[in-house]
Amino acid sequence: MNRLFGGFRSFLLSLGDFSLFLGAAVRTFGRIHRRFGLLIRQCEAIGVNSIGIIAVAGAFLGAVIGYQMYMSFGLFGAESLLGGTVGVVMFRELGPVFTAIMVTGRSGAAMAAELASMRISEQIDALEVMAVDPHEYLVAPRIVAGTLMLPLLGIFFCAVASVSAKWIACDMMGLDPSVYWEQYAIWVDAEEMTHTLSKAATFGFALTSLACFHGFEAKGGASAVGRATRMTVVTSLLTILLCDYFLTSMLPYRLTQWKAW
Repeated sequence: MNRLFGGFRSFLLSLGDFSLFLGAAVRTFGRIHRRFGLLIRQCEAIGVNSIGIIAVAGAFLGAVIGYQMYMSFGLFGAESLLGGTVGVVMFRELGPVFTAIMVTGRSGAAMAAELASMRISEQIDALEVMAVDPHEYLVAPRIVAGTLMLPLLGIFFCAVASVSAKWIACDMMGLDPSVYWEQYAIWVDAEEMTHTLSKAATFGFALTSLACFHGFEAKGGASAVGRATRMTVVTSLLTILLCDYFLTSMLPYRLTQWKAW
């Protein structure tokens, strides 16, 4: 019982520290133009440098989804629905979620390790001594870059996965490509794009905020870098799934079957 109470108390304290940290970072967003060079550098690190891993993950996931759905729909003679189903599944759920997971493992962990190393080597303290706001210099560019880049990576992931699923279903399994793309165009519209962009932007904001927080608040010796990296990955993945649940329940979800008519 005492351990449970202690864990809950520690969670509340960490949540309070994160709220104060995030508030201090958000207050510097209005001055982000002063750090435009850093923002572009972070956009490259989070977005451009992640294109490779996003392409590979999207290609393999799309291939698996295309094969599994073709085999499943084939049991009911509904292979023609494959294109629309792949589009909806990718743009509504798998695209933004898997993109955020990939970026968390690649950029989020590296971000936390970098900031944690700067903290334990007192580089962040040196910035404060030089009257440089570390939230403006280190945190804000990373959070803004993550929020801007994740939606673009999410769309790219969905596009690669959709083409990969088409290659498996049409070029290898025999589905007519015109049927695939016709159903895809019917079902994938602005509503699906809204889901992808909204979720990816939220995930990008969350994972970069958590990575910066755990790195910024690291304490101790070299082991603090490992702890910050581990906590970033764990809390980011859980937060992504939690945010996905709430966003799915709040974002518009029409009776999309009427689009086919």
